[in-house]
Amino acid sequence: MPQNPERRTALLDAAIEVLAREGSRGLTLRAIDKEAAVPIGTATNYFANRDELLAQVMRRTRERLAPDPEALAATMTPAPSHELVAELMRQLLARMRADRASNLAMLELRLEATRRPALRTELSSFLTAELQDNV
Repeated sequence: MPQNPERRTALLDAAIEVLAREGSRGLTLRAIDKEAAVPIGTATNYFANRDELLAQVMRRTRERLAPDPEALAATMTPAPSHELVAELMRQLLARMRADRASNLAMLELRLEATRRPALRTELSSFLTAELQDNV
């Protein structure tokens, strides 16, 4: 069955909400289906196993937490200064407040990565990319 990219995104967004609210133990395919308001069994068609689900949730979380490139470029126009660092921190805090669920989900994913080697690898790649994008 062909997969719908919009539905996959909706399922991943639902997974982020469940993960933020219920923690890793509450993140089940059935809970994702319920949160996304889709028929039971839908998430099973999109995620082969838990490791794949967690890796895709991490990628979607990164997308949701990424700064707006245009706003970031405008902020970076002046020469580096204490004011620039303060503004970047204000923007980071604003993004964190705007998407609390993604931040809580990322904390849960970091804990889960301590027990899952595949997720640990994904997290390492994620953090390396974040560092390269932001330095």
